[in-house]
Amino acid sequence: MALTTAKVKLPSSVVTDLIAKAKDSSTIAALSPSTPQVFADTTHLIFNPSAEAEVVDEGAKKGSYEQTLTPVEGKRVKVVTTTRVTDELKWADEDNKLQIVQSILDDQNAALGRAIDYVIYHAVNPKTGGALSGYTALTAGATAVTATDDCVADVDSMADALIDYDVTGIALSRPFASTLRKVRVPSTGLRLYPEIPLNLSVGDFDGIPAATSGTVNGRLATTPTKALAIMGDFNLIKWGMVRDIWSEIIEYGDPDQTGVDLKANNQIAYRTEAVFSFAVLDPKGFAVLKSA
Repeated sequence: MALTTAKVKLPSSVVTDLIAKAKDSSTIAALSPSTPQVFADTTHLIFNPSAEAEVVDEGAKKGSYEQTLTPVEGKRVKVVTTTRVTDELKWADEDNKLQIVQSILDDQNAALGRAIDYVIYHAVNPKTGGALSGYTALTAGATAVTATDDCVADVDSMADALIDYDVTGIALSRPFASTLRKVRVPSTGLRLYPEIPLNLSVGDFDGIPAATSGTVNGRLATTPTKALAIMGDFNLIKWGMVRDIWSEIIEYGDPDQTGVDLKANNQIAYRTEAVFSFAVLDPKGFAVLKSA
């Protein structure tokens, strides 16, 4: 259903106020650096170094090592958001400077960012909550750690599962971040993790970069993911924008297949699109903590 002016109070003098609700964001964008991608099927050749120096006697034969290259093909993903409004609402926005349309576009941009996490972590379509065919979730290939009643020990178990990998970051679900924030040192009553604030917007956790979002546990997934936290070498996630986010105004047709023609109903649609590519070089470089 389109948003109409009947749903928006238009006073003679306007002050725009925003409700500061916690917004989910992309933890991958926060913890893994993006690199520009070209519109091509990029294949990453993985080199696993295995050479060690050999001590040989004088005149003895020298050995060698067999090296292999493992190909990992990147996948391209197109993400789209479409919002219908009446053309009168656009006029109201222009005349009263309510920034309604700008708020819609900002909301769409944030949704595209969250889609990166949903696709890579869970292979889930965030709009429908259903599974994506042809995609493999990172959490399905990562080392699974079952949560216990001791959340501190659970963090240690995740780190133990990654003993052969560098740990560059941790993505926390909001419920798990809240649990960790409440842990206190018995002898002093001080918080064990004082770096986790009340708003749960973690930037650092136990000495490594951290990010908190509802995308970690897949809040929008119709089938619960049970994921509480994801730890690992986030440099193993290679991603980047093939085509950066762009927006357009659609004035004709039925762009979102609702059966309602835009022009016939005095509506317009704002559509935001982006294309990104990603590859997970080694899922075993991650540990995912899951509820029992």
